[in-house]
Amino acid sequence: MTQRERILSIAVGGLIAFVLLQWGFTKYRTAVRTRNSRIESLNVQKLQIEEQLLAGAYAEHQMSEYLERSLPGSPERAQSDYQSWLLQLVQENQLNDPRVNPTSPVPVGGLYNRLPYRVDGRIALPNLVELLHAFYAKDYLHRISKLSITPARNQPGKLDLEMSIDVIALTSAPVDLRQPGNDSWRVDSAVAAYSAPILNRNFFEPPNKAPEFTGNAKIEVIVGKDSTTPLTFKDPDGHTLSYEFVEASPDFAKLDERTGTLTVRSEEKNEYKVLVRVFDNGYPRRTTEQLLSITVVDPPPPPVEVAKKEFDDSSQTVLTALVQGRDGWTAWLNVRTRGKTLKLRAGDQFEIGHLKGNVIDVTPKYVVLEVEGRRFELKPPEILAEAAKQSLDN
Repeated sequence: MTQRERILSIAVGGLIAFVLLQWGFTKYRTAVRTRNSRIESLNVQKLQIEEQLLAGAYAEHQMSEYLERSLPGSPERAQSDYQSWLLQLVQENQLNDPRVNPTSPVPVGGLYNRLPYRVDGRIALPNLVELLHAFYAKDYLHRISKLSITPARNQPGKLDLEMSIDVIALTSAPVDLRQPGNDSWRVDSAVAAYSAPILNRNFFEPPNKAPEFTGNAKIEVIVGKDSTTPLTFKDPDGHTLSYEFVEASPDFAKLDERTGTLTVRSEEKNEYKVLVRVFDNGYPRRTTEQLLSITVVDPPPPPVEVAKKEFDDSSQTVLTALVQGRDGWTAWLNVRTRGKTLKLRAGDQFEIGHLKGNVIDVTPKYVVLEVEGRRFELKPPEILAEAAKQSLDN
C-alpha cells in the first residue's frame, strides 16, 4: 500500500468514526429528551390525581354533612316528620290561624326529593323574628324560597305572613334518620343578636351600631412625664363620639370628652385600671365601655442594634387542606419556600422555620397545634407563623 493510499484510508476511517460518533450523540440526546418529557408528564398526572383525591375527600365530607342534615330517605316519612316539626314551630312562636300546606314531593335526578310547603298566618313582629331565628337555627337542608309580610287589617301590631319553604330529603338517607339535635353553627344561638337590631331600629336610616374599640387596651406611660394617648374608637355609622370615665376621674389621668385623648402623669411606677365609656349621637344612642390597663414604667433604654434575623419558613407556610382518610384527618401544610407539603396527623411533631411543636388534634374545620406550651387553632387558608404569633401574644 502506497503512502497516498494509507492517508486516504485513514481519512475515510476518521470520517466513518465521526459519523458514528455524531449518530450516537444524537440518539443519546433524543433519549434524554424523551425521558425528561416522560418525567414531566408523570408529574402532571401525579398532581391531577392528588387534586382528584382532595376533591373526593372534600365531596365525601360534604356528603356526610348533608346526610346528617337530611330528612329520612322515605318521602312519606320525610314529609310527616317535617310537617310535625313545622307545626310545632309556628305554634311555639304564636302564629295565629296557622296553615301549613305540603305539596307532592319532587324527585330530582334520583339524588334527592324536594318537599315544598306553604305556610301562612298572622303574627306580631317580635314573634316573627323568633320564628325566623328558630327556622334557620334548625340544621335541616331547608330554605325559605319566598317570604311576604304585610300589615294586618284592623289589627295594629300584627302582620300577615306568607312564606314558601323547600326542604330536601336525600334518597340515600336512612328511613329512620333522626332530626338534627344541635342548632346550626351558621346562626347565632342568641335570638337577641337579631331581634335587637330589628326591633330597636330607626326606620329613617339603617340600624345604629355601637362604637368599636380598635386600639390596644394596654397603655404604657413614662414615669414623671405627661403622656398622651388618643383612644382609637371607630363608629361604623360615622357618628360623632363623646368620651367619659365611668367612675370619678382619677387624679393622675384626664380624658378629653370631645377628642378622646387620654393624658396621664404619674410620679411613681405603678399599674392602674380605668374604665372608659364612649357613646355616639345616633338614634337610638349606642354606648361602649372599655377597660384600660395603664402601666407607669421607666424611660426606655437607648436603642440597641439588633442583628438581622434569618428568614422564617413558617411565615410562608399555609394550611391548604384538611383531608379525611382511613386513619383519620390529616392536615396538609404547604411550605412555599421549600416547595413541599407536610401531611401531619394528631401526635406528629413538626419543625418549620423558627417554630417547633406538636400536632394535638386534626378536625374537619381546623388543626390544633402546640408551640412553646401554648395551643392554638389553624384554619384553612391561614398562615402558620401569624396564627402562632397571635397565640403567643395573647
